[in-house]
Amino acid sequence: MYKKVLTLLTSLFVSTMLLAYTDAEITRLEADMLKYFDSNDIDTFFKITNKLKEASKDTGRERLFYLAWGNQAQFEATQQDYMKAFSIVDQIQNYAKAENSVYGLYLALHTKAMVLLQKQDYALAEQAFLEALKFRHAHFPKESGGDDLQELMKIANHRKDGPAAMKYARQLVDEPNVAPIHKGRGLYQLSQGAFKKNDTTEFNRIYDQMMELKKSDGIAALKPIVEVNHFIINGEYEEALKIVDQLDPDIAAERKAVIYHRMGDDANAYKYMQVYKSVSDSIVRVSHGNVVASCYVQMNNERLQKEQQVLEIKNGRLRLRWYVTVAASMIIILVLLLYRHRKTIKLLQINNKRLTFENKDAAKALEDLAELSFYDVKEELPLIDMVNVNRLGNSLTAHAQSRCSKGVTMAYSTVLPDDFEIYTNHDALKKLLELLIDNAVRINHEGMIVLSCEEINDKIRFGIADTTPDPNNKYKSRFIGMFSEKNNKLHYVGMTFKISESICRLLKGNSWFDRTYTKGTRLYVEIPKDPEVLLLDEESNG
Repeated sequence: MYKKVLTLLTSLFVSTMLLAYTDAEITRLEADMLKYFDSNDIDTFFKITNKLKEASKDTGRERLFYLAWGNQAQFEATQQDYMKAFSIVDQIQNYAKAENSVYGLYLALHTKAMVLLQKQDYALAEQAFLEALKFRHAHFPKESGGDDLQELMKIANHRKDGPAAMKYARQLVDEPNVAPIHKGRGLYQLSQGAFKKNDTTEFNRIYDQMMELKKSDGIAALKPIVEVNHFIINGEYEEALKIVDQLDPDIAAERKAVIYHRMGDDANAYKYMQVYKSVSDSIVRVSHGNVVASCYVQMNNERLQKEQQVLEIKNGRLRLRWYVTVAASMIIILVLLLYRHRKTIKLLQINNKRLTFENKDAAKALEDLAELSFYDVKEELPLIDMVNVNRLGNSLTAHAQSRCSKGVTMAYSTVLPDDFEIYTNHDALKKLLELLIDNAVRINHEGMIVLSCEEINDKIRFGIADTTPDPNNKYKSRFIGMFSEKNNKLHYVGMTFKISESICRLLKGNSWFDRTYTKGTRLYVEIPKDPEVLLLDEESNG
């Protein structure tokens, strides 16, 4: 029972640890994929993503499988190897068609759009993102198309198409089950539009939504420019000036020009407008570099999230291991307590059994002592009963057979005729023979016990013999002695020899061991067939 409990607990513990390790390993691979995305180590990146694809496929994580594959295409695009990138997109699309994977087909469309964006083919990229968004809405109506909409918003901003950017931003905010980070980006775009229109009511409504999102979903602190715009549009110019320097130099200069203009300080407004133009002209802006950098930032953010997940999984594993350890310890303690309790009960049972035997031994000793006293105090017994020897012998051995151990045979052997009779004390003779037979039955567990009877001159000789070898007189000692030693303890075995000696004396007979008998142990008892005749012979000889 205890081994089964411990085996079950160990099995549960090991299977739980293996499952948690598999989850952590896959998440670790995701984090490494995002880590190496912004590196030039193409071999390591493809090794990690191929391993992630294999692990995802084995565990049935379809979306992660296609996501890892799609990242391989985007990685080639960041290395400006667009032919390889589009080749991987075609492989994804063909594989998804063969596997009837709807998500795989969507991922192929989305990845194609990302490659076109990195290639700076904005018109085709916008068309591809719109196609991917349409496909996603058609096949996954309950899911957000935030990934595609935020890229469409970026393209509109690049084309300086304010209305289009605002349209995509509103659509992004209203998407079903939109991710908080995507909603935050949409709200930021809408806040910029409201600020440019100087629409205080609309800006504050959007600002409140951003603050609520920050509070409810743990979105990171608002961009400093939103806070600056909030102070400016609400006329809190001094507060705006306190934090405006947190912005990039060109944006900070432009916002200072706006602040001073609204405060009526046109001199400072003109001054910072000149600074803004100077800084803007000195900054080299490369569109492709911006797109790639944006992609790197997004990948890095996702990598940090995955690394956080790895830490959470590891912490979860540690907590789980702690819980299992505590539970295992409690179960082990319980098992030990149950084992100790069971052992105590068994010990009590053994002690009770020993006490029962000892009580029986004591009772038998009080009975044997009384019987010995009964015969020992008498000077003589009436020897006037006519006893049929063979009838008594057959009766006693037949009755004793039922008490013999399995494998022990009890027999009566005689050379006397069936009608042969003697004068003696019937009860005393019967008791004497019962004592000898009972002792033989008690100490023999195999072979044969024989009660014999023969006539020797004017006497009758009874023999009780067994076929159990007794080289060290072990059984003979148990017959003669009152106690035997076992496990360094004395055990009462009876007063058979003492009582039989007393009875023999009263029957005018004697007893002795046959030293010539080698098959086992044999004891002889000899009594007169007619005590009166024996007495007369003794008197005449005297």
